[in-house]
Amino acid sequence: MPHVNRQWHKSYYYHITSRSNWKEPLFRSDDDFVYFLQLLDEANKKYPFQLVSYVLMKTHFHLLLFSNTQSYSNIMFLVKKKYATYFNKKYNTRGHLFEKRFFAKPASTLRTLLHMSRYIHFNPVEIHSVESPKDYPWSSYPLFIQSSENSLTPPYINFTPLLRSFTGTYHQRKMQYIQWCNTN
Repeated sequence: MPHVNRQWHKSYYYHITSRSNWKEPLFRSDDDFVYFLQLLDEANKKYPFQLVSYVLMKTHFHLLLFSNTQSYSNIMFLVKKKYATYFNKKYNTRGHLFEKRFFAKPASTLRTLLHMSRYIHFNPVEIHSVESPKDYPWSSYPLFIQSSENSLTPPYINFTPLLRSFTGTYHQRKMQYIQWCNTN
């Protein structure tokens, strides 16, 4: 059965997630996590996009992505294809690494964007991997806490959309976001 074309609206952020086949580890070592992040950087150079949140889990990943120039399908095709090639070569495996097509849900409101971001950042806490999202290294949350407006975060990371609901300086708005995440 052919795939139905996905709807892409260039004014929306999308919560994108993809799982490994058979719930096998998608990331077996720290090098695998690092390589996936490098692929995001590489994909951003070809298809400019922004991430406001991400988390890479053992068997899946979540991205909160925005692009007003390219469909998220093009971005995901590039990242997933290159990662699967890398993984199969490194671990001497064959076949499909990912379970099926990725899931994509639009965030049409700022409220939805905030809730999706919180869900992504707290995913490691929900599965009892860590006690706090700041303790999970393969997430944008530690970058969020450490970053300033002029920090050296990857060029595809943009936390500003998450802070639109809050007031004050950049730092004050970040602290309000963190407080909001911890109370909702």
